[in-house]
Amino acid sequence: MACTIVPLSDRPDLLPILAEWYFQEWGRHVPDLTLLDQQQRLEVFLQDDELPLLLIALDDAVPVAAAQLKFHERTERPERLHWLGGVYVHPAHRGRGLAEKVIDELLVRGRALGVRDLYLQTEADDGGLYRRLGWAPLESLQHAAGMPVRIMVRSVAADRVD
Repeated sequence: MACTIVPLSDRPDLLPILAEWYFQEWGRHVPDLTLLDQQQRLEVFLQDDELPLLLIALDDAVPVAAAQLKFHERTERPERLHWLGGVYVHPAHRGRGLAEKVIDELLVRGRALGVRDLYLQTEADDGGLYRRLGWAPLESLQHAAGMPVRIMVRSVAADRVD
């Protein structure tokens, strides 16, 4: 599958679709959060060439995957500035390596924007996909929604090719 990866700022018309994805996957579990709230939260990504950044994988102009590079996912650790989040692949397109493609492009763009270390949280205690892609486990914490999450880190600066 040939796909194109673009920032949300190139396709703001897709914001309602992404909001629906994120709301159905995670937001509907948050008390009092609405689909409109989710859409408004994504408006911060309507910019180009600066952080926060949301990338979308398109297959013939149809959105199939997305991921975010954002600030302070876990505020109790303010020194951990940059976070990978919102990694989502539409169910009909899973198993094709799309998450890895979008994450790789986020790493390239993040490095160009000065990101040195990138953190994430995952419910997969073994790190799953992220361990395979080079993230290392740091600690386990409790998510605000009550489930345990694994915090992981990857040095983006170390990926630099000079």
